Amino acid sequence: MSTDGTPNYSFCKGSPAFEGLSDTDIGSILSAAQPVEVAGGQVLFQQGDDGGTMYVITRGRVRVLLEEDNGEQTLLNVLDRGAHFGELSMLIRSPRNATVVAVVDTELLALSSEQFADAVESVPQFAINLSRSLGRWLRGELLGQRQQVIRSVFAVVQSRDEHAQLAPQMNRLFTERGASIKVVTHRPQAWPDHQVLGTLIPGRSSENLRDKITDAVTQGSRVMIDCDQSTADLDLLSQCEHLLWLFDNNDTSVEDSTLGALIRNTPNAPMIRHSHVVWTHEQENRLPQRQTHRMALQTTDMRVRWRRRGLEPEFRSHDVARCVHCVDGLVFGLVLGGGGAKGMAHLGVIEVLNREGIYFDSVAGTSAGSIMAAGYAMGKNPDELLDLMLKEMTPPQWLRLLPKSRELFLLSQFRMGWIEPKFRKHLQNVQFEELFLPTSLVTVDLVTGQERIRRTGDVVSCIMESINHPIFGKPILRGDEALVDGGVLANVPSHCLRQTGANIVLAVDVTTKLSNDFCRDERHPGRLTPPGYLRTLLRVNDVALRSLTGVHRSGSDYVITPDTSAHAFDDFAAGKELMQRGREAAEAALPDIKARLSKVYASIDSPSS
Repeated sequence: MSTDGTPNYSFCKGSPAFEGLSDTDIGSILSAAQPVEVAGGQVLFQQGDDGGTMYVITRGRVRVLLEEDNGEQTLLNVLDRGAHFGELSMLIRSPRNATVVAVVDTELLALSSEQFADAVESVPQFAINLSRSLGRWLRGELLGQRQQVIRSVFAVVQSRDEHAQLAPQMNRLFTERGASIKVVTHRPQAWPDHQVLGTLIPGRSSENLRDKITDAVTQGSRVMIDCDQSTADLDLLSQCEHLLWLFDNNDTSVEDSTLGALIRNTPNAPMIRHSHVVWTHEQENRLPQRQTHRMALQTTDMRVRWRRRGLEPEFRSHDVARCVHCVDGLVFGLVLGGGGAKGMAHLGVIEVLNREGIYFDSVAGTSAGSIMAAGYAMGKNPDELLDLMLKEMTPPQWLRLLPKSRELFLLSQFRMGWIEPKFRKHLQNVQFEELFLPTSLVTVDLVTGQERIRRTGDVVSCIMESINHPIFGKPILRGDEALVDGGVLANVPSHCLRQTGANIVLAVDVTTKLSNDFCRDERHPGRLTPPGYLRTLLRVNDVALRSLTGVHRSGSDYVITPDTSAHAFDDFAAGKELMQRGREAAEAALPDIKARLSKVYASIDSPSS
């Protein structure tokens, strides 16, 4: 209401349905509408219900869900104040084509079919606006374009004192990019006063907090519920669009937690669909075996680690970013292509992206890229991986005195089976399920001529399959498969991450430029010299990779291409120089990458801008 008691419909001004309409026209449409109140978590209508009403949100937020044939739900959109929905069923006289659920306590205005028909007839521009709105929606569906769904209310639920730092660290990332965050918390003293929306007090009704959350969301803020197991108010958590439940990796009683009790008592509660188990552990030299549980959740567990910084625990920056991405509904994928020694340029790219706080949620790799991808997913830093490659993939000093020492060294390592023990010493006997990131490693089966994407099992064994260069090694036999280097078919496997749900994919291709030393001899700089048999085969491989790579990297949103042309496929001793080439390429690409990410974050944090 306005100050004089008349209805105030100014919130509709930004709605496509009311665009360009005068206050008089908007009033004539909405004055007869009936007010409706829906509690957070309550279903307004189900897919398949009769559709005889159009709704306009005046306060709160709703979630639009598509009910799949297998019983699962797909989130189509989240609508805020001023948004309208429901008119499609009336226009085409069909049942509801989606289910609508209130996220927080929500107030709406409902137009009956008769009132809707009167509005369309009396205000022609209203009908035109609705047609445009439906047309834009249809065009987006045909082109596969969907607006980023914004999760405004989320929770971080702790189970140990060490977990207390994660929510504030996530908050810093949100605020650094310009998001407005309000916090409902059991420890207001840990937060800036201007961010505290309300305090959780065990045993006290949460109705007042629900109202505050609704108002904050209506005004464009996102709300974080920061609590522990003892202060977790299920009525309040039912307002959340995503929940991170933190458990220690040594905790064997997860099923007895608040989350476990919720699943047992109300297995169909909507918040269970949006709950994520996050396993935490203190940083160690070796990855501890990840804990498991038997709770029926639709999400995949995450793993994060922390270390003591003075007296306070601190979570790894990469893991904090992953938690923020999880809440945002974003999956950033990193693809590392093959290329032998040239793959060491990946390390320079990763170093620069890490420095800039650009972290990834999933990773894929082929051949040399599979080594870097697995190391990245284990939490190893670029310098550690550089040391590994320099130590294990370069010929000893005495061998370097011989002609063709690099080719002979690689040939002996593959043929004699000496590489696997070296990698296992550094990368351990880790299983894919124990890595920090979902990881895809690519190999090729020569029996069927098809690629094989490895996402489960022993990591080092799958690396060996992916790097098994057909020039140096024999096919690795696994059951009915004869496996060789994944670069034979997919040298930059962007498609692997698209398949697993990555919505932003950055690829690094180290083979775009051929090395310039083929048929060159320093002793005869003015003419070409005949190459050896192995060198010729390696050159043929480089040419083929460059041709294939352009096809497979097309699935990426951005590609970084370090210039490795000064180095040959087997030049592992030049690791530091190759890493520098990666740094240079990443630095050159940074402005464009940052600009693209800023647009993504702006669509989440300031959707109306």
